[in-house]
Amino acid sequence: MTHTLPLAGPSSPTRSTSQLSSSETSEDEDSYGLGLDDILPEPESPLPPPFSFSVYRPHPSFQLITQDSREQLVLRLVGSHPLWGHHLWNTSRVLSDFLLRHDQLIKGKKVLELGAGAGLPAIISSLAGAEKTVITDYPDEALSENIRWNVECNVPAGRRPTVEGHVWGRNVEKLVPQATSGGEDRGYDLLLLSDLVFNHSQHAALVQSVNALLSYRPCPPFTTQDPYPTPCILVFFTHHRPHLAQADLAFFPLLAQSKPDDGGSWAYEKLVEEWAGAMFEDDPGDIQVRGTVHGWRCWRVGEGEGGERPSRLEGA
Repeated sequence: MTHTLPLAGPSSPTRSTSQLSSSETSEDEDSYGLGLDDILPEPESPLPPPFSFSVYRPHPSFQLITQDSREQLVLRLVGSHPLWGHHLWNTSRVLSDFLLRHDQLIKGKKVLELGAGAGLPAIISSLAGAEKTVITDYPDEALSENIRWNVECNVPAGRRPTVEGHVWGRNVEKLVPQATSGGEDRGYDLLLLSDLVFNHSQHAALVQSVNALLSYRPCPPFTTQDPYPTPCILVFFTHHRPHLAQADLAFFPLLAQSKPDDGGSWAYEKLVEEWAGAMFEDDPGDIQVRGTVHGWRCWRVGEGEGGERPSRLEGA
């Protein structure tokens, strides 16, 4: 595929009336309680909206083998979309930076991203040495085709991630990598969740997918040499609606209380609290809250051992 790259730099996100800000002025949580099937309206026109583009520039100290040896990644974004895939969210940038700073999380590992949007963190994982990378989002052709464009634009042939549609909570059999030996080590070493927990009505379905996709291999204790051992999941997010921050955080106790097939539980710890700037300056709520990215790590533990662990914030 031949790609025509945009001449301008990163695009500045603007909002349309179909985006979150039109709902965020409402105090009614029910306005956010739609299932994914309910928020995909029939298109008003057979013509797709125009694409936009954003650029991600990794720190020069990170040596990535990119398509055409470019020093920056070009991400094409779909036009206005009910699943918010038309922005390169600040959270995905912060998560990508974190992965590059701690590439032991991804080198030689099996990585899957859920609800990927443009797919930046998963693309970074592939470029930084993941053994296998899968990018998933809702099985909408506009989203899937756009992710494939981003993969082909930025990742050299032979290292490219697989792109798959997945509805949270549904069957994951086609996504789960087969065991290499012994039949016990199915699943992924690392799952990436970037700006997903704001969709409160989908927490339970998201927990189902996480339980089904992460490897059941025991996660070892952290060490100085390996501060973030796998298998684990990284959950990065921003409180885009400050008055619903506690509802965002409710994902973690729900995960800890879930019942994996092995009868165990989940532990979770906070790793990152980083100012990235508010995506939409004119939205309601404390701009400091809306512009701060939080990063958490979750991993499997034995039954009765789940729950929150003390924070290990970077730089603290």
